[in-house]
Amino acid sequence: MDETELKERTKKTAQLLFHSLQGGVGYETWKKFDRGLARALSMFFTGTLYSREVISQKQRELCAVASLTVLHRPNELRPHIHAALNVGATRQEVAEVIFQQVTYGGMPVVVDALEVYGRVLAERGEPFPAEDAKR
Repeated sequence: MDETELKERTKKTAQLLFHSLQGGVGYETWKKFDRGLARALSMFFTGTLYSREVISQKQRELCAVASLTVLHRPNELRPHIHAALNVGATRQEVAEVIFQQVTYGGMPVVVDALEVYGRVLAERGEPFPAEDAKR
């Protein structure tokens, strides 16, 4: 793949995953420090790694949500919850993936991840998963 194709794939994947995000993702911060490195990182992560077709985007983002929950990375978790929902994960699936991490990371990281998830739902104007059961 030449650089033009990689650049186009990067933009396409970034749009698919992060279009609902207000304020951008890490790329906006990276650019403030080193534009060239930010571009290279973005093209690798979004254009190469995140666009692979070995697993679905939904599976990839649910893996990211799980990992970022256990690692207690709330700043990174927020865009990946958006991305998971953007590529077809249900609100219930995202909640379940977070809850399952209690075994690996403990309740404190699960509670913090659920708080991040609640803010994402508010940003998107979507109800909490349990609110669907009330209807």
